[in-house]
Amino acid sequence: MLLSFPYMHPELFRAKSVEGLRFFDPGLSVESVDDAFKPDDLPMDSQTATALIRDCISFGEQFKDPGEMAYFGAQTTDDFYEGSSMSIQSQLAQRFDDGQGSKQEREKKEAASKAQFILLLAWTFEERMMELQGIEKGVQDTWKSIDTTLGMEDEDRIEGRVVDLASAESHTGGASDDHSIPLPWQRIAEALPAFIPDATVLVCADAEIIAQWNDMEIPFSPADKELGLPEGALVAVQPAWKFGGRRKAPEGLPLALIELTIAIIK
Repeated sequence: MLLSFPYMHPELFRAKSVEGLRFFDPGLSVESVDDAFKPDDLPMDSQTATALIRDCISFGEQFKDPGEMAYFGAQTTDDFYEGSSMSIQSQLAQRFDDGQGSKQEREKKEAASKAQFILLLAWTFEERMMELQGIEKGVQDTWKSIDTTLGMEDEDRIEGRVVDLASAESHTGGASDDHSIPLPWQRIAEALPAFIPDATVLVCADAEIIAQWNDMEIPFSPADKELGLPEGALVAVQPAWKFGGRRKAPEGLPLALIELTIAIIK
């Protein structure tokens, strides 16, 4: 299976379409989508996941600066729990600490629940990214329409006698305001191993992420034709923690030790 990385929405995949590419569904959607991959063994069902994210958003609204929200920059989900509401922690605890099974089985449930939590946050964050992009485009289109209504001539633009409203800052919190928050792709890389099949190839077309992997000297090599990837694709197999930008294997994060196969396309 070819699975988009890190984006879970087709609208955000930064390359031409890849035949057979799927997009991870962490469990918020109720209806199935043709190109989505939704694991059957997700710890939280749609109703529980929705309630959890609702609590997270409510908690996050306490901050004026989105950059202060710990879960997007956290190295582990425990960093988020330290400042989060008890309801968020209790909902997760109910999913993996039911007292049933061996210690190893309970630890596995806990790891899976935390992994789904990270992916739910990332999926919701992507939704907000697209929402802001849509608002930004709408504002700029409105300014452009006002330009036309006011009869702004090309000569006026060149000589700078009037303000070009279409190029003015929209102040929507998007890219024009320089308040964009990067998707926490490093933690997504360490969460996905909980749910994807062994033969999965993650496909990345994000130039910034690829540049970081190149700086880390991750050894990519030409992909086998049997994988069905676009011409020129490169592939690497490494533990998730290496793709996540860590310098050494983390303790207490068994999922990060699992190897991933990632293909990059340009």
